[in-house]
Amino acid sequence: MFFGGFPGGDGFPGMGGKGGGRGKNADTTKFYKLLEVDKGASEADIKKAYRKLAVKHHPDKGGDPEKFKEITRAYEVLSDSDKRSKYDRFGEEGLDNDGPGDAGDIFEAFFGGGGRRGGGGQRRRQKTKDVVQNLKVTLEQMYVGATKKMAITRQVIDKKKGVQECRECDGRGVKVEVVRMGPMIQQMQSQCHSCGGQGKSFQTKQEREVLEVHVQKGSPDGHKVTFREMADEHPDADAGDVIFVLKQQEHADFKRKGADLYVERKISLVEALCGFQMELTHLDGRKLLIKTQPGEIVKPMSQGFDPLAKEESKTEWEVIEDADCPSVENVAQADTTDIDTLKKACETQLKRKGIDVGCFVVDGQRAYFKQCSREEALAAKKTRRGSTMYVLPDPDAKKSFRMMKAVKDEGMPTYKNPFVHGSLFLILTIEFPDMLSPENQTAMAKLLPPPLNVPKWTEDDKDVEIHTVTDIDPVQSFNSNKVNMQAGGEAYDDDEEDGPRGGPGGPGVQCHQQ
Repeated sequence: MFFGGFPGGDGFPGMGGKGGGRGKNADTTKFYKLLEVDKGASEADIKKAYRKLAVKHHPDKGGDPEKFKEITRAYEVLSDSDKRSKYDRFGEEGLDNDGPGDAGDIFEAFFGGGGRRGGGGQRRRQKTKDVVQNLKVTLEQMYVGATKKMAITRQVIDKKKGVQECRECDGRGVKVEVVRMGPMIQQMQSQCHSCGGQGKSFQTKQEREVLEVHVQKGSPDGHKVTFREMADEHPDADAGDVIFVLKQQEHADFKRKGADLYVERKISLVEALCGFQMELTHLDGRKLLIKTQPGEIVKPMSQGFDPLAKEESKTEWEVIEDADCPSVENVAQADTTDIDTLKKACETQLKRKGIDVGCFVVDGQRAYFKQCSREEALAAKKTRRGSTMYVLPDPDAKKSFRMMKAVKDEGMPTYKNPFVHGSLFLILTIEFPDMLSPENQTAMAKLLPPPLNVPKWTEDDKDVEIHTVTDIDPVQSFNSNKVNMQAGGEAYDDDEEDGPRGGPGGPGVQCHQQ
């Protein structure tokens, strides 16, 4: 499937368009200076320099976060032979099409593109298998930062015995056997059993290492901490990576959404009307005394999502048959009508590129994406048979209403800038009294605004029924009457195939609206 680019643009990076060569003033020394090594430094020297500087500048050790990111970026490039070669020739500009930021790669991987256009590259050296390990982390550790020591055991090449060329196959990995069949000579090739087709013989040994996993302040759930080339070794491949995936554990009091924290608390009716003060011990042990402003009343407010929901629900797009919005410009198109695929593209690939799709139209074998608001799409709607509009839902339709108050800058530290914090939200539930005496009700009525419901009927009026409300579980009520809500029975069935009703030769029952 092909995914189109933007109108009037140059196409996606890495997919043709307006290319460019090395700039005249391309800087090819910056990354070497960051790691404090020469341009001719070996891979071992680069790795050693990076580890030394990473410890020195790590944010958890008091270092500068931006400096740490620059060092890490430099190491990622210089430790990869292909990227290093491009950097030495073109500088950072030559790396624009590498890595996960390449829109061409993302769209091709998602939409099944046929590879990049343009010049080819060198074959990338193989790596041994990466080792991925989940690491449980508490919310407190994600708030203040932490360092966890993890022991690993891996297979490394025995340097004392070294790597030798296989004597059986002379390093070719295959054996050639000459078979004479009468006047004919036939060569038969088979894998060398001595080296397993590798052409080399070597021995490995187990090596135990202790890795320090730095949990940075504000690390998101699922964040990956990577140790380059720390997996098993092989002479014909680079060592893979050891990757620790941070798994945030549930907290008894705090719930996290991004950089915001949520805490549930109960307050009385008096506190809701007259204000409250409450104590809260934060994730770092600080004692907070939280209070409302004088004269402030706690009342429900609307949110675009339920903060207590375990995960965000999928977007339910509004479907409008036989409709299009042709006056809204297309920003991209896809040669597919698979709705789930198109929805996923809107919420992932296109959103990462800064394109907020408010509507997409499926027409025949193709889909068109529109960058607009819901209101703009509906205002431009035109009847078009065979086309189907998918419009973002009304944001007010599923809003949650809760009583909430917030404390600014007391949420989680943000990952990219730990000095910037989210907000701390208090989700409040009013605990009402079971009963109030008539005297207290009368006294309270004098203090509060007048009631909104003032009936004109009285209990003594003729034909007025008096009912008193009570507490009933709605789920239980629904289930208890479910059996009585099932339609059925012969009186409601009408089977045309059985012929007319009413006995032999007689007409069926005729129903007419009066």
